[in-house]
Amino acid sequence: MSRRIFGSVPALHRIRPSKGHRTSMRTPQNDPPSPPVRPPGRPESRWRHPYVIVLLLVLFPPVGIWLAWRSGWPQRRKIVAMGLSAVWLLFLVFAPREEAEDAEVAAADAEAVVDEEPREVADYVGQNLAVAREAAEAAGYETAAHDATEGDATQNVAEEWTVCFQTPEAGEPLAPGETIDFATVREGEPCPTADGLAVLASTVPSVVELDYAEAVERLTEAGLSDVEGNSSYRDVELPDEYDDWLVCFQRPAPGREIAEPEATTARLSLVEPETDCPAADNERLNPEPEPEPEPEPEPEPEPAPDPTTGGGGSSGSGGSGGGGSGSGSGDSGDDDSGGGITHYENCDAVRAAGAAPLHRGEPGYARHLDRDGDGVACET
Repeated sequence: MSRRIFGSVPALHRIRPSKGHRTSMRTPQNDPPSPPVRPPGRPESRWRHPYVIVLLLVLFPPVGIWLAWRSGWPQRRKIVAMGLSAVWLLFLVFAPREEAEDAEVAAADAEAVVDEEPREVADYVGQNLAVAREAAEAAGYETAAHDATEGDATQNVAEEWTVCFQTPEAGEPLAPGETIDFATVREGEPCPTADGLAVLASTVPSVVELDYAEAVERLTEAGLSDVEGNSSYRDVELPDEYDDWLVCFQRPAPGREIAEPEATTARLSLVEPETDCPAADNERLNPEPEPEPEPEPEPEPEPAPDPTTGGGGSSGSGGSGGGGSGSGSGDSGDDDSGGGITHYENCDAVRAAGAAPLHRGEPGYARHLDRDGDGVACET
C-alpha cells in the first residue's frame, strides 16, 4: 500500500537519523493524503458520440433510445430524445400499414370496376342536376355537366340546374367508371331544341280533342303549369274528377308565344265523353223550356138590358116601326156583342179606350174587329 501511494520512498525502518542532527520522524498518519492517480482510461467509444446517437434515434429508434439512455446526457435531454424517437417509431410502424390497406382497397375497387360489364344508362333527363349526379355516381359512373344553351355558364350550384340532355342517352350501354355528360339549363328555363342551340320562346300546343289529363301534361311540358278546367256548357257542372273529359276550346289559342309562362293561365273548356262540343263556348246543352201560356180571362157577364131601349127592341122584333127594325137588323148582321150599346170603328179605338183585347160576348166586340175569327178581337 505504501509503495503504491508514495512511490520510491524507502521503508520507514531503513531511515536512521545521522549523529548530531535531530530529525523529525514523519509517519503516514501525519502526512496529508495526496490525490489519487487516475489510471490511464480507454478512449471514449464512437457509438456514444452525440451525433451518432441522434442519427440512430432517427434511423434505428430502438438502438438510438438504448444508447441515449446509457449516455451521459442530462436526464431531461434523455427523456425528450427518447420520446420523440418513440413517436417516430410508431409512425414508421403504422403509417405504411394504412397506406398499404388503402392501396389494397383501391386495387380491389379497380378490379371490381374492370370486371363489371357495361350496363344500360338510366334516364336522367328532366331531373335536378344534383339529384342526377348523385344517382349516376351511386350506379358507379363518373359525371360531368355543361350549359345546354349557346352560353357557357358554369354549374357552380348543381341544385339550380336541370338536365335537358345526357351523353350517352338513356338505354345505351356504358361500363361503370365511365363518364355521363349532362347538358343543363337553369332551373325553370326551357330546354333548347338540341344541345348547344339558343333557347327559343315556346308556343302554346294544341290540346283540342285530347282528354284533360293529357292536355295538362302537354301544356306543362310547354311551360304552362297553371291550368284550369271549365265546362263548355253553362248548364252542365264539372264533377270532382274530370281527367277523362275532352277539350273543346282552349285559351290561349294554339301557336301563341308564351312570353311569361309563370304568369300565364291556360283555361280549357271540357265536355263529358261521348258528348258533342257546342258551336261556341258557354252554350246550353239542353234548350230552355218555353214559357207556359197565360190563361185566357173568363168572359164578363152580359149587362142587363136598358129599359129605355127595350121598346125599340120589341117593336123591331114585333115587326112594327120600320126605322127601329132596320137599325136592329143592321147591328145583328155585323155585331156579335152582348148588349149592342158600345161600338168601335177599329182596333185603334179599342186600344185607345183601354178595352183591348175584346172577347166574343163582351161589350164592343164585333166581327170586323176579329179578323181571324178566333173569338178574340184586337189582340195585343
